[in-house]
Amino acid sequence: MTARNITIKRRWSEVVLPSGMVITIPPDDNMKQITVNDDIDPYATSANQEYPLGTRLEYGREKFRYALCGASNVEIGALCQSVVPLAGHINELCGTTAVGDTTIDFFPAAATTDDLAENELAQGYIYIYDAIGEGSKYRIKSHPAITGQTAGVLTLYDPIRILTTTGTSKATVMHNKFYKFIIHPASPTATPCGWTVTAVLATYYCWLQTKGPLTVLIDGTVVMGQEVRPSEDDDGAVAAMDYDEGTYAELGAVGQVMEIGADAAGGAATYGLIDARLE
Repeated sequence: MTARNITIKRRWSEVVLPSGMVITIPPDDNMKQITVNDDIDPYATSANQEYPLGTRLEYGREKFRYALCGASNVEIGALCQSVVPLAGHINELCGTTAVGDTTIDFFPAAATTDDLAENELAQGYIYIYDAIGEGSKYRIKSHPAITGQTAGVLTLYDPIRILTTTGTSKATVMHNKFYKFIIHPASPTATPCGWTVTAVLATYYCWLQTKGPLTVLIDGTVVMGQEVRPSEDDDGAVAAMDYDEGTYAELGAVGQVMEIGADAAGGAATYGLIDARLE
């Protein structure tokens, strides 16, 4: 396999902390200096980025992912989802590439609406949606600011495996799953990415819990030991899994009930305890 386009390799690894926590740091050439403390507080938030998005922290049975909150504050115990994909970033033109290349041109559809800030897509993905090269997926390393309706160059970690052709190949770009998360709306618009374990201010960095015992907002009646899913009524809450329901049951289970809580009624009123299993 062709070597990946990673400049700094030795720094990205799994570290066992003196506290027994385990932190796994993914490759991110955009962060030149990372300091791993002897102890990490998964309940802390910060205005400044300390780790690559998606960094995993394990604490006993609990797992957390390092994430960036979006434009709105999110309350404690709320199920969150990834940023909503923009229509102008889906099935758009991409440039010609050869096998082994580590750059590809991408054309967002509309000016202003689909503009991209510098490195906004870093640690996200581009996948070839249609025509020559279709089915391939590549991790994005970096890019300059890109204006909609003009081509921008995406630098990749993964070398091109199947060539693409300008005017024929179509591509979709996706942000990192943990970039600018929002509270999971009653009508979901992206995939769940974890729960807040403290109140998080807009644009702050935090740890979202993805696995293990967790206090969450509850919608309706849940049953001890049974599965829960994202609520279709209350933002950020979970509800009983109903495999007989024809609409939202297919969203999938996100955990099992450990202790029953009362109906949160769409606000931070009551909570229950679940065994989360988003990973």
